[in-house]
Amino acid sequence: MAIPQARLPPRSLSCKDFPMTLSETDLDALSPGEWVTDDVIDFYFRYLKHRYFPNNKKYVYIPVNLANLLTERAVESTSRYIRDLASDANALDYETQCLRKPKNIKVAFLPIFGDGHWSLLVYRWEHRSQLPEFLHFNSYLNSTRANHTQCARTALINLLYVFRANDPEMTISKESYKLVVKSCPQQTNGNDCGVFVCMYAYVLSSRLAAKEGEGKMSAIHAMLKRFSSSSQATPASDRSGADRLLFSVKNANKDKIEDPEETAWKIKDALQPDDMRDYLIKVIHRATVSTKGHSASL
Repeated sequence: MAIPQARLPPRSLSCKDFPMTLSETDLDALSPGEWVTDDVIDFYFRYLKHRYFPNNKKYVYIPVNLANLLTERAVESTSRYIRDLASDANALDYETQCLRKPKNIKVAFLPIFGDGHWSLLVYRWEHRSQLPEFLHFNSYLNSTRANHTQCARTALINLLYVFRANDPEMTISKESYKLVVKSCPQQTNGNDCGVFVCMYAYVLSSRLAAKEGEGKMSAIHAMLKRFSSSSQATPASDRSGADRLLFSVKNANKDKIEDPEETAWKIKDALQPDDMRDYLIKVIHRATVSTKGHSASL
């Protein structure tokens, strides 16, 4: 009788700086033509927080499971619904507790998944004299996925409900519910939406960090900060660096005419999706430790 061969558990990748584990399946999903997994997006959002704003509570990256709750919960306006929603959201937010003090939040990034598509929703409250607004970066604006925009609106309303429940003194009006659809680079196939969400989040995060003077900025970021905080930047693949992308100045004269605040929120150019996938793989290998199970099952 042949003795069954021992089968080792699949290799896993444990993050060094925050509690999260990725699998080989997650890495395989970064191959060209594959759908990026929820865990890769969740990892990268946590990575951006740790890289650029590790001790700054004004910048928030909503975990994927919490963003899914806000997106999928059908909106009601009853006090019981809002109370239960906030309770469920705060329970999912046990690790970062980023939603407990909404008045402290300046920018929040939400990965939105709905109707088979990923996009990026950004809550922005940079000027306390004005109402907050929501910016929507969608890489598939010309698609037939009309329901996806409604998913973003649902997340928007539910997030404001949670904010109000956590801080009853927070001012919310009808103007707070406005969704600003931003022009941004578009995907050319049906499987790169998650990659574009990571790309958008990277571009905006690095600019905001340069503006705040925070995070682990590359030398080119520091140079741009010295010369002009409003320079329009174009991401380019960095083959030499393991966990960073480089920026180069573009249309500097034109940018002098534009509002610096708004220029920072424009995304005109982007990496090729496959280059972004390569970059994400580099980041994962740099930020994780490979582990294998010590016990074998027969």
